[in-house]
Amino acid sequence: MIVYNTTFQVDTDIQEEFVEYLLQKFIPACTKSGLLTSPRLARVFGTDEDEGISFAIEFTAKDLFTLEKWNNEESYSVHAPLIEKFREKIAGFSTILQTIEY
Repeated sequence: MIVYNTTFQVDTDIQEEFVEYLLQKFIPACTKSGLLTSPRLARVFGTDEDEGISFAIEFTAKDLFTLEKWNNEESYSVHAPLIEKFREKIAGFSTILQTIEY
């Protein structure tokens, strides 16, 4: 299983609006096709809050092929509105992880 994690740093003054957007628009758009599943949203602690609040959103994908398909076919239509809405008030990076079965 593949875990697709994106961590966002968000200006403090928009944190509530940002979380609401993730819950109401971003997560449903990401999972609409079923390629990404099991969304989980978390606040990240241990960061300098003078520079903003950090949030991580995590999805799972069956395999790298499925994640690549989502990236090629759907990611732009999900990320473009997010960037347009919040512009320079957010910054983010994504990480792809493979779950180790034990």
